[in-house]
Amino acid sequence: MTKAEPLGSCFGFAVRSALQFHFLRLGEGDPLEICTHGEDGFGERGRLVREWNTVGNERFQARLFEEGRRYRLSVVDEGSFIIDPYVPRVSLPAEGNGVKREERLWGIPALLCFLARGDVPIHAAAVEIRGEAVLLAAPGMFGKTTLAAGFVRAGYRLLAEDLSCLRLSPAPEVIPGPAMLRVRRDVAEQLQIPFAQALDAGDERLHLALDAELRGDCTPVPVRAIVFLRGGDQALDLAPAEAAQVVRDLFALSFHLSGPDEAARAFAATADLAASIPAWNVFYPLRLSDLDRTIEEVASRV
Repeated sequence: MTKAEPLGSCFGFAVRSALQFHFLRLGEGDPLEICTHGEDGFGERGRLVREWNTVGNERFQARLFEEGRRYRLSVVDEGSFIIDPYVPRVSLPAEGNGVKREERLWGIPALLCFLARGDVPIHAAAVEIRGEAVLLAAPGMFGKTTLAAGFVRAGYRLLAEDLSCLRLSPAPEVIPGPAMLRVRRDVAEQLQIPFAQALDAGDERLHLALDAELRGDCTPVPVRAIVFLRGGDQALDLAPAEAAQVVRDLFALSFHLSGPDEAARAFAATADLAASIPAWNVFYPLRLSDLDRTIEEVASRV
């Protein structure tokens, strides 16, 4: 492993690398080595364990292969990311846009590393409200990034934009992830998000690195509540979520590899989380004109 001093932290890892990073926080953590490899000649080796072909704000086509204790994430048009989660070490493609490459690093590759550490990944944003974390949980296209950006504009600390790392014992906590936001340009123009630097990732979204003084470190933040976003045209309303629905929705937003053992692990983790944290359904209009009112209601009631 490189002897370099850590550059900063993310998801509780102290990053050691010769590369430049844009979204790290302060502080220490478990060592994580980040390096690069040359031209991608890895082919289709290993056992295929997951595949993605999604559309939305960003098209994501990728395949995840297992090779012993290592994984290879092959992303269309971006190359391969080689993950050794038990070292831990991630090797990135040497070529390509550096901002996009770092964003990709803090997705599946980092997830596999903190999953091996025993933590739990949930597809949710997270913000800090009066010293506690509130998870904003929803699948894609339900406005969680816009809502998280609104919380940042209102002065709350962003803990995670899209992927939250949870530690369940002794009590649920969020370990802060990258200090970044990826927002549609038309939304960003209307929100006028302060305290952030715009970066070029070569696509149509606005990629924001939050100002250093607002990031904090990766000290775990206790979870206050889970908020499930139920967007639509209806009036703003908050209601407690039923336990069975919470387990179903959290499991759908969890990550697990193929096989019954992995599914059982993910289900047990989400059931434990559902049993220990209050959960709310938030029905709110998907209109920017209602964003501040939604944030005020969530911050004051959950």
